[in-house]
Amino acid sequence: MNFVFTLFFSLFFVQAALIQPVARASPENDRVYQLDGIAWLRASDNADGIFSDYLEDQYATYFSGQSRFTVVPLKGLREILDHSSARYPELIQQADILKRISQKYRVENLIRTRVYKENDTYRFVIEWVYAPRGDVLSSVEFRYLDAGTEAGIQKSELPRALNHALDELIQKLPFLGEITGVDGDTITVSVGHNQNVKPKDTVTLYTLQSVKRHPLLKTIEEWRWQPVGRAEVEQVEESLSFAKVTDLEPEQKVIRYQKVREIIPAPPEPEEHIRTPEKIDIPRLGWVSANIGLGSYSRQVGLAGGTSGRGGGGLMEAFEIDSQVWLNSRFIAQGTLGGMVLKYSPTDLSSGSSIGTSYNGSGSNFRIAGGYSLFPMKTVHDSIAWVDLGYKTTHYSLSTDTSNDVGTSDFGCLFIGIGGQMYVYDRFGAELGLDLGIFHSASESDLGFGGASGSTDLSFRIAGTYHFQDPFYLRLLIKLNSQSMDFSGGQSLSEKTFMILPSIMYYF
Repeated sequence: MNFVFTLFFSLFFVQAALIQPVARASPENDRVYQLDGIAWLRASDNADGIFSDYLEDQYATYFSGQSRFTVVPLKGLREILDHSSARYPELIQQADILKRISQKYRVENLIRTRVYKENDTYRFVIEWVYAPRGDVLSSVEFRYLDAGTEAGIQKSELPRALNHALDELIQKLPFLGEITGVDGDTITVSVGHNQNVKPKDTVTLYTLQSVKRHPLLKTIEEWRWQPVGRAEVEQVEESLSFAKVTDLEPEQKVIRYQKVREIIPAPPEPEEHIRTPEKIDIPRLGWVSANIGLGSYSRQVGLAGGTSGRGGGGLMEAFEIDSQVWLNSRFIAQGTLGGMVLKYSPTDLSSGSSIGTSYNGSGSNFRIAGGYSLFPMKTVHDSIAWVDLGYKTTHYSLSTDTSNDVGTSDFGCLFIGIGGQMYVYDRFGAELGLDLGIFHSASESDLGFGGASGSTDLSFRIAGTYHFQDPFYLRLLIKLNSQSMDFSGGQSLSEKTFMILPSIMYYF
């Protein structure tokens, strides 16, 4: 009796030791487990491989009809695995192999299929595997009896059974979707028409508290969730929805990657009050901004030999209108038109003494560009980065005075640039941009230096934004522009502007 009692408790403690939580409550847990991308491995088929190609075609057809998951092709994987000394059915069970596949193709989720010929039936086992660890998140199993249909597999019951199995596999996943964007109390969630979401439905929001996984069986034994709150759906699209947070649990906050675990249908309205839900105006096309502020202007003219010339600067006032329009989820168009009023007080470069004369002037700038997003954007509020190509011109006009090397200049260039916008915390965001001129044109019309033999053009901008009221944002924009030109006679001209521009942005 004592022996049985001791054996029982020994087994209990061994089991408890094996199944340990591998993640504790933190936002990182939500970030780790995402179900965005999906790929499938070639089936392990002991029936002479008769189902392998068919299953790959069926999976491709199934996932092409939905937009919840992004399909990641595993090009070249078959050839890589075929060179291994281990048998294929063993390879796709090894956690280190699955991890390497995840890293190489940047996909977290794999569908693993095994087909067994058992007497006159075939047993299909389909698993949804979290590839970085080899954990099985859900699995289904069904049997198929080959009735010898003359029309082949496509006319048999297998296609219907396979689609039903994939539906069940997805339904068994621990959550339906996740929060992809937060803007105040408005959130974007990755569930939409594909999950039969409708306006006024309620989505329940959770954060992943901990995960218990079996280290030997590679299965998730338990998901532990912490309730965060609820949100009411206001607008639904194919694979995403916009919702307004209605309830929050004490000491909880809605952030990206938290999970949607349940969709609660809205109660039906009385028939006499049924009406079409109003469509909220979610900005999705772009923005336009009016900027006005102060800054500084500097100018330096170096004469032949580099020991004389004029240099100095002064205050300036600037105003701009700029805009950005998203043509689709990848391509954008940008435009800027601005002007400036400036003052220039030169000094003698050889002596360092002030000339004692100031000049008033003006300037203008124009910029147009087209860009390509480095990853798809679902709304204009998403964090995003892009590369762009465009053309810009800058004109400086000062009262002509050849004795002090003062006059008018023009710069133009074709440029390449990079930029991005991100939301840092709650209603606060940041913007960044850099333009580097690659093909230049430059001229001055008053100093008599002749045509420019070379020029440069560089601009940098950084901004902080605050969303204070739909659809308006406040922005503090800082811009630095630097242009220069060299002449065959040894002269040089450089001009710089530094501007601080408070702005009001209107999203549409």
